Amino acid sequence: MKTPAEKTYPISLDLRDKPVLLVGGGEVAFRKAQGLSRTGCRLFIVARDFSPPFQAWLKKQSFQAERRAYRNGEAAQYFLVISATDDAEVNRNVFEDAEGAGRLINVVDQPRLCNIYIPSRIERGNLQVSISTGGQCPAFARWLRRELEGVVPQRYGPLLDRVAAIRTRMKETVPSPDARRRVLERLLHSEASRRFLAGDDRLLERMERGWERAKLKRR
Repeated sequence: MKTPAEKTYPISLDLRDKPVLLVGGGEVAFRKAQGLSRTGCRLFIVARDFSPPFQAWLKKQSFQAERRAYRNGEAAQYFLVISATDDAEVNRNVFEDAEGAGRLINVVDQPRLCNIYIPSRIERGNLQVSISTGGQCPAFARWLRRELEGVVPQRYGPLLDRVAAIRTRMKETVPSPDARRRVLERLLHSEASRRFLAGDDRLLERMERGWERAKLKRR
């Protein structure tokens, strides 16, 4: 059990082409599968049975899924393991196999059977805002996510993409990371960004065209 001074360390995992095991076929496992499907991982799912919506979704996916019991020891083969079953014995077996092999393991709603905790997330395209209670109370994280949903508009995702593209182009003409940071911070606090979030991207486009012309003159 963590002491008050011991806190989890937040990270974002790059799961592209990593082997990931999901154990479970119910509603919670379905939500986990949908989230994992967007990461580019090599997802393998095993469950004694799958809910009808889960089955219908799987038919449209390329992931491997098998209707069977979890096999002792198989969690050791994966980079990340998530167990989302209502069978306490299965969940413990999955945890012990993964933990014993030094794998990342999360058993849903069982903080003692985890070495990672999966945060509640607000997603706006490539932008993710994560909320974690360090495994203490996932329901609190979900509640806070709902409270904050309206504070993070959908347009934040497209704004991130535009600013990231500007940052990439700036590397050709502004070699200093500190200088690029200052320019981007001014941009994010500018009228152009405020208008973009309101649905009007004309001012931001004019600024982008101006930077492109300035870049061409330097060549």
